[in-house]
Amino acid sequence: MNRPLLTSSLLALSLALSACGGAEAGADRGPVQPIEPPAAPGTRVEVAVVEPSQARLVLQLPGEVQGAREAMLAPSLGGFVEAVHVREGQTVSKGTLLAEVDTSLRAVAVETAQAQLAQAKDDLARVQKLGDLGTEAQLTQANTQVTLAEANLRQARIQLDRTRVRAPFSGVIAAADVEVGEVAGPGSTAFRLVQLNPAIVSLSVSDRDVVALEEGMTVQVKADARLTPLQGTLKRILPAGNLKTRTFEVEVEVPNADHSLLPGMIASASVSEVVATDSVVLPQDFLVTRLDGLGVYVDDEGVAAWRPVTVGSIVRDQAVLSSGVSPGDRVVVVGHRDLAAGDPLVLAREGRCCTDGRATF
Repeated sequence: MNRPLLTSSLLALSLALSACGGAEAGADRGPVQPIEPPAAPGTRVEVAVVEPSQARLVLQLPGEVQGAREAMLAPSLGGFVEAVHVREGQTVSKGTLLAEVDTSLRAVAVETAQAQLAQAKDDLARVQKLGDLGTEAQLTQANTQVTLAEANLRQARIQLDRTRVRAPFSGVIAAADVEVGEVAGPGSTAFRLVQLNPAIVSLSVSDRDVVALEEGMTVQVKADARLTPLQGTLKRILPAGNLKTRTFEVEVEVPNADHSLLPGMIASASVSEVVATDSVVLPQDFLVTRLDGLGVYVDDEGVAAWRPVTVGSIVRDQAVLSSGVSPGDRVVVVGHRDLAAGDPLVLAREGRCCTDGRATF
C-alpha cells in the first residue's frame, strides 16, 4: 500500500471519531441557559428633609387708578341753563351749587302754588265760620282743596330744588360739559365729579391668587408719576369673578392728599405677606396625585413609603400641610412620580425643605 494514502485515511478516521465524541459531549450538557442581567439596585431619587417654614404670598399686579367716588351729574328736568358756578379742575365741597337750570321758571311755579294754598286756606276758614249754616259737603270740599294745594306746593318745591345741580360729596370737577344759555336735555351729563383722596387702585386677580388675599393687607403701589412707592390697604375683594376673564376685582385704597395719583393712570401693586409660619410648607410639585388622594413619598431607610397628606391652604405654588408630613421626614422631591410604595431607593443627593418655597441642596 502506498504510504501517503495510508496516512490520509488515518487522519480522516481520527477527525470523524472526534466529531462524534464532541456531539455526544454536547448532548450530555443539555441546552444552554441565557445569562440574566443583574437587577437594578433601585430608583435614583433626591430627598429633602422637612423643616418648619413659612408661606409667603408675593404678587406683582398691574392696576388702574380710580377715584374713591365718582359721579356723573345732570339736571333731572332739563331746560334753559341760567348759571354755571364752577369750572373744570375746581375743588368743591359737599352741597356746593354747581349750576342752575330753569330755576326762575320753577320759582314762579312755587309762588303760584303758595298763592293757591293761601286761597284754599281762606276758603276753608270762611266755611268754618258759617258754622251750622254751612253744609258738610262744603266743609269737605274746602278741606280737600287745602290738601291739594299743599301737595302742589310740595311738588313745585321739589321741582325747584332739582333745577339746582349740587355736589353730592366733596371732590374735584373733572369735566364741565354745560354752558350758560344752552338748553340741557333731561338727564344729560353736565359734570363729572371725582373724589381723589383717597385714590383707589383696581386690580384683576386670578382665582389661584385671590384665595390668599384678605382685606386689610398692606399693598405697595407704584405709578410712573411717582418715583417712590406708596403704601395702601386692601379694602375690598369682589365676591364674584368676571365670567369672561375669570378674574376677581380687588380694590386697594391709597392716601392721595397731593393728588399725585389721578384716575386713568396705570399703577403696579405688589403684595408680600406671610400667611403661614412654623408650618410644613411644600411646593405643590412635590405632591403626588393618586386615585385615593394626595400624598408624598418619603425615604424610609432606603425604601419608598407612601404618606397621604391633608392640605390646609394653597399659597400660589406652595401647599401648607395640616397633616401627613412632620418636621424631620425625608420627602422624595425628584423621581417621586416614578415610585410605588416599597420601591428601593438610590439616593443621589439630600437637601433641606423649604426656603422660599424651594428645596435647597
